[in-house]
Amino acid sequence: MREEAAERNGISQRTLYRYEKGYREEGFEGLRPAGRTKKRQQRLPENFEGLMEQAIQLKREVPKRSVRQIIKVLELEGFAAPGVLKQSAMQRHLYDAGLGKKRMKRYAEKRETPSRRFCRPHRMELLQGDIKYGPNLRTTDGELVKTYLSSLIDDHSRHIVQSEFYDNQRREIVEDTFHKAVLKAGRFDCAYLDNGLQYTAEHLGKACAKLGIRLVHAKPGVWMR
Repeated sequence: MREEAAERNGISQRTLYRYEKGYREEGFEGLRPAGRTKKRQQRLPENFEGLMEQAIQLKREVPKRSVRQIIKVLELEGFAAPGVLKQSAMQRHLYDAGLGKKRMKRYAEKRETPSRRFCRPHRMELLQGDIKYGPNLRTTDGELVKTYLSSLIDDHSRHIVQSEFYDNQRREIVEDTFHKAVLKAGRFDCAYLDNGLQYTAEHLGKACAKLGIRLVHAKPGVWMR
């Protein structure tokens, strides 16, 4: 009977034995097709949620990035071991997160217009500078030290020309940031800064004037972009 049933339905006898076992153990519920979602979840790495957050960020930064490129970036940066992430699984989860091909095309079109408006046409034409609070570090003596990140970023390419942590926010750290930026990338045309005392110091203005670097300060109360 098994041979006839297998031949008539185009399945193997081994499949029939599996159906019989499922029916004996779980009744009609044992004959339901096994869900594939559970199997997929079992094959996913433990840190898959964190990987997806990184993948979503990479996709939003450059909407034209393909799934294969995103996986390659995650592997090169050490977030995932080579071969662990599958293209089909990543594609499915990106689509569920609202990052499908059609939606990303609309996202890129909306993003393109304002980015042109607020972007200088050439590299090193304008650098934006700012100081941000960094993490608090504890020394070997147990003292808690606050850190500050001083950076200069190219407005055209968004390349970070110079960025470094310091244990203070005096004017010397801004001078050091400008000095290292010039040594790394050469003289730039203009710097856009806020009105902090570090950026309005007379010594910084004179040094930049000698190099032919123009300093532009944001209006009071205007956020740096």
